[in-house]
Amino acid sequence: MRIRFSGFDQKELARRETLFHIANGYLGMRASFEEGVPAGVRSVRGSYINGFYDSAPIHYEEKLYGFAQTQQSIVNIIDTQGMDILLDGERFSCFEGTLDHFEQELDMRRGVYTRDITWTSPKGKQTKLLFSRLASFDVQQLIVMQVQITPINWSGSIQITSSQHGDVVQDFDLHDPRKASVGKKMIDVREAVIRDGVLLMTAQTTQSDLVMASAVTHRSVPQLPAEYQTAGEVNEAVFTGAVEKNESLTLTKYCVFTDARRFDHPKEDALALLEQAAAADFADWAQKQQDYLNQFWHHAGASVTGDEGLNASLTWSMYTLLASAGRDGIGNIASKGLSGEGYEGHYFWDTEIYMFPFFLLTNPEIALQLLRSRAAMLPSAKEHAREMGHQTGALYAWRTITGSECSAYFPSGSAQYHINGAVARAFLTYYQATGDANFMVDTGAEILIETARLWMDAGHFYDGQFRIDSVTGPDEYSCVVNNNYYTNRSAQDHLNGLVSLCADLKKAGRLDAVIRKTGLTQEELGAFQKAAASMYLPFDETLGISAQDDAFLKKARMDLDSIPEEKFPLLLHYHPLYLYRHQVCKQADTVLAHFLYEEGESEDVIRKTYDYYEEITTHDSSLSECMFSMMAARTGQVEKAFSYYRASAVLDLEDTHGNTADGIHAANMGGCWMGIVFGFGGLRLHHDGLVFRPCLPKELEGYAFTLTYQGSLIKVTVDQTAARFEVLEGAGLDITVFGTRYVLKDKLSVPLNG
Repeated sequence: MRIRFSGFDQKELARRETLFHIANGYLGMRASFEEGVPAGVRSVRGSYINGFYDSAPIHYEEKLYGFAQTQQSIVNIIDTQGMDILLDGERFSCFEGTLDHFEQELDMRRGVYTRDITWTSPKGKQTKLLFSRLASFDVQQLIVMQVQITPINWSGSIQITSSQHGDVVQDFDLHDPRKASVGKKMIDVREAVIRDGVLLMTAQTTQSDLVMASAVTHRSVPQLPAEYQTAGEVNEAVFTGAVEKNESLTLTKYCVFTDARRFDHPKEDALALLEQAAAADFADWAQKQQDYLNQFWHHAGASVTGDEGLNASLTWSMYTLLASAGRDGIGNIASKGLSGEGYEGHYFWDTEIYMFPFFLLTNPEIALQLLRSRAAMLPSAKEHAREMGHQTGALYAWRTITGSECSAYFPSGSAQYHINGAVARAFLTYYQATGDANFMVDTGAEILIETARLWMDAGHFYDGQFRIDSVTGPDEYSCVVNNNYYTNRSAQDHLNGLVSLCADLKKAGRLDAVIRKTGLTQEELGAFQKAAASMYLPFDETLGISAQDDAFLKKARMDLDSIPEEKFPLLLHYHPLYLYRHQVCKQADTVLAHFLYEEGESEDVIRKTYDYYEEITTHDSSLSECMFSMMAARTGQVEKAFSYYRASAVLDLEDTHGNTADGIHAANMGGCWMGIVFGFGGLRLHHDGLVFRPCLPKELEGYAFTLTYQGSLIKVTVDQTAARFEVLEGAGLDITVFGTRYVLKDKLSVPLNG
């Protein structure tokens, strides 16, 4: 369970910083070189705390009522990566001398990143250096770094200067709308001191006034004397000593970070956590990592056989999802995880649609914390709804960190009301998969009711149909449309699901608590039910397909084959209005609706709809190919499904979009897992339970995955002959395979041809 790259390529540096970043859901650190890089070399030296942000006013030349007012951006925090190394007077650098061996590896069984180097200096002195790092899953505020230095053909002096820098700025790109346009400094150092061998620094964001603390200490074997110094926004510990040929010296660096969103006293709490951390050596913390990950892989195991590269991508995707997901009810999952600053660290609907299913079915405890994070944003969602002109209900922000809208371009931002449907689906499927009625009574029902009220205020009845006008669906190449099929379908499922939940709670005698909290009335429930039953879902009778919206199929069809390759992605080369006037899709939209809400839809419509929209979809979004893979499998186009799946699965490892240097594509990683489980495995969560339609591409020998559902742990294994289901833990349950209902008590084997 490793990803490994050999050889040093300067042009690959920033990309590998992303691929080998370490994170634990609270804290992330890019795999920048401890010793630094020369000026002019592309490197994004960053560390991040999930949900720790700075803010700034959004400037408009022409500002209208209700436009988003404040931007939030994840902060590049205090840099503790630095280790400047002098080997008998020569400074170690991968850019000088000779690299006899260079290998980077992420061990996903142990949760440790290593950089293994054999270096010959300009004067001919050969040294082995092994750098190791981990972001602790056990104590999430902790990163432990280590360097082991072994002279091969020399003896002499060693000096290691370990630093803590507060003078950091954000990454930026003037030409990419997905990134910040200026390299701003977002934190100011308030205190930089040395206290009993601890490098201690506190900083405050420039606009949001959030405080963070960083505390660093060291352990060396053999023990080395140290001198400490502070200069401005930099603390340093300088270790000096002598080493003999073929003998090793090891320096371990313990780095603790805390922030005021989680801690009342960040500085004091950082010092207390650091004292705990330094009591154990690197091997002890690595063992704790492995113990944690053993449990994780037991419940989240998924693999493919017959393609080692795809299996590595799948494993890395699952591991990185774990590393990206907040577990404290504050942090959520940023679109770049904790690997970079792309999209400014914002949370989108990506979490609920593409990443939440992984946690729901492998680690419901983390899924619950992601829901708590959304629930904490409810007051902001209510305020956002009022800003958008709604008298009642809650509208979740399209992109945010704390809950307020941060999208400056409302047509492809605030107009995407379907985020309410995504949030609702996450709460409803959590209830379905766990049966956690307590959470629904205490928290979930209120979210579902307030977001349902928004649909009632946003929509209206016309000719006996409930319609929702002036919204944008998932396809951002068609904005502010009437009756987006996906939006209307998600609203319908939301309203029906809420009515069903309330019936369950009433039967259990628990609905009154919800009514007291929310003011829900029977009249409201009746209105929800009526709107769902009357929901208008655009359909083209001539083509026999679901129409993306009222006007989409009336537009001129864009000839994608005539567009030069260098003009993709289209959003970087064409004005939005030009795209809005054409039949062209950035990503799955109506096709996504048929994936999520297939119950009651005919097979013929699902297949024809898929085929039509596939021809006009550019896949300019990383959310697209994984979904087209899953729906190709669903419509029996298995080889096409594999082609899409492979393209999606290797997106970051092979950098097929050319922007992995900016950070991972976290939602696509969720899609990588979903592509096996929901794609080839054919899993759907129907209202009456789990449904499977497994298939196997000829390129694979088989695949396997485990699921947690209603307290039971199930393993599914598919090979060329059969799909096998086994209950590993918990009670049995009913499942449907190829349309036949089975009672899975222990083991079940079903021929693959159905």
